Amino acid sequence: MKLEVDITKKLKEFTLRSQFTLQDGLTGLVGASGSGKSMTMKCIAGLELPDSGRIVLDDKVLFDSAKGINLPPQQRKIGYLFQGYALFPNMNVQENIMCGLQAKGLAQDKLGLAMANIIEKFQLQGLEGRYPRQLSGGQKQRVALARLLAAEPKVILLDEPFAALDEDLKEELQENLLALLTEHGGVALMVSHNKHELRKMCSNFYKIKAGSVEKVDEI
Repeated sequence: MKLEVDITKKLKEFTLRSQFTLQDGLTGLVGASGSGKSMTMKCIAGLELPDSGRIVLDDKVLFDSAKGINLPPQQRKIGYLFQGYALFPNMNVQENIMCGLQAKGLAQDKLGLAMANIIEKFQLQGLEGRYPRQLSGGQKQRVALARLLAAEPKVILLDEPFAALDEDLKEELQENLLALLTEHGGVALMVSHNKHELRKMCSNFYKIKAGSVEKVDEI
């Protein structure tokens, strides 16, 4: 699987140029606060509109400014794990996950079994009826990942996935997340300010510097 990104986006103080190609596996993206890391991911996901360029996933054009192509987020097969997880506060755990299953387009008679499998896989037994305000940080992350992966995206974008967690939880959840991503396969891109986190989890690295994305051997 391959994701090709070649876009520009004018921001308040500079123009962001993101040009890179991602293959299967987890890639880390670093840069100073305000450098354009999250903006790059939002453009890939279709949540922000680049000013120019192309985004192509396995020969499927997601965005092409010259040809007027701009697929909506729900057609891109891209899962986005927001910083803070963005669970729906008025929905319980099961209802949040159901959003992911419905996005996959499962038949109604298969939803129950699929839900049971996900609840077991993400160790959420007994939490099905709880709302986000009743969950710990680690539980929220598991629910958000369950919802994301239920839709079977081809690309996974992770925006500071451990920033909201206590230090003593991070190591275990990093290992769990890495195992899930390995099992899922496909392309994954993770933004983090924590370079140790990225070194531990990622096999390739990019850095945003002076408005441009460049590949680096180490961070």
